[in-house]
Amino acid sequence: DFRNFSYTLPQIRGLTIHMEDKNTTVTIPLNRYDQVMKSMNNSSDHILAFAGNFSNQADSHLVCIQDTQSNENAYSTHAINIHNKPRKVEDGLMIQIPSEHMNQIRESLRNMKNHTIQCGCINAASDETVNIIWGEPDVNFNINVFSPIDNKPMEGIPSIRVHNGKDYVNGNRLIRWTEVFIVQNEGEASRNQDPVDISKVSETIAKATCTALVKYLDLLVSNSFYKIGIRANLNAFFVAYSAGSNAMKLPPIYMESLDNELVPVLHRNATSDCDENTIILELIFRILNK
Repeated sequence: DFRNFSYTLPQIRGLTIHMEDKNTTVTIPLNRYDQVMKSMNNSSDHILAFAGNFSNQADSHLVCIQDTQSNENAYSTHAINIHNKPRKVEDGLMIQIPSEHMNQIRESLRNMKNHTIQCGCINAASDETVNIIWGEPDVNFNINVFSPIDNKPMEGIPSIRVHNGKDYVNGNRLIRWTEVFIVQNEGEASRNQDPVDISKVSETIAKATCTALVKYLDLLVSNSFYKIGIRANLNAFFVAYSAGSNAMKLPPIYMESLDNELVPVLHRNATSDCDENTIILELIFRILNK
């Protein structure tokens, strides 16, 4: 019930809706299965709702315009077109289906199978088709983002922004952990063990890094090292890390301090969490004025 705001639309990252002639395609990225399951489990039995995303493949986009000048606050829909192209339109979509068909859709989504809905009047031939399909993984994020360590492109690599990280202060400056990129996480795909707690592992790495570097904040700033990256490679059989800023490796004075604080933490995490799986995380730190 949108008028009473009794529920919200959960957004599935990368989901797109394309309407072309009498064929509508809802495409769900393969790597958004967990989001779909979470949204489906939180929805009521009679309603299944997802919020889509802007599609750069569509040549027309329907927009809703409200007339605020009249007392009725009427709404109308307008199409923004790119001319001389086949009409492929993205839009909001509502479908009414019997409850038994809803169960079939849910079952198809659980099993990651495509599903077709034939639309039209009851006991009449179908005149429109809605296809729910699983598409290529969504990698349209972190575009034009590069690692401060070696300028490695981070496009398509998932990341988590850190909003409650602890600040480590020295004089008039502080170092703050701001983001973690999950470059590789083999443990995520393993069904034989519990998934690795990325937030816990990255938090211990961040604490060790800040402890190692906080005493050098003025020196780091004097060398224009304001944004620092730490890339940690964790495996039960080996650990390694690299550190850099401005696409350069950090000088030995900082690396010695990082070795003392960071290497023991990496070994503990690898032993307790990784088994034979490899985890590669890149943490981003920023030095700010207090």
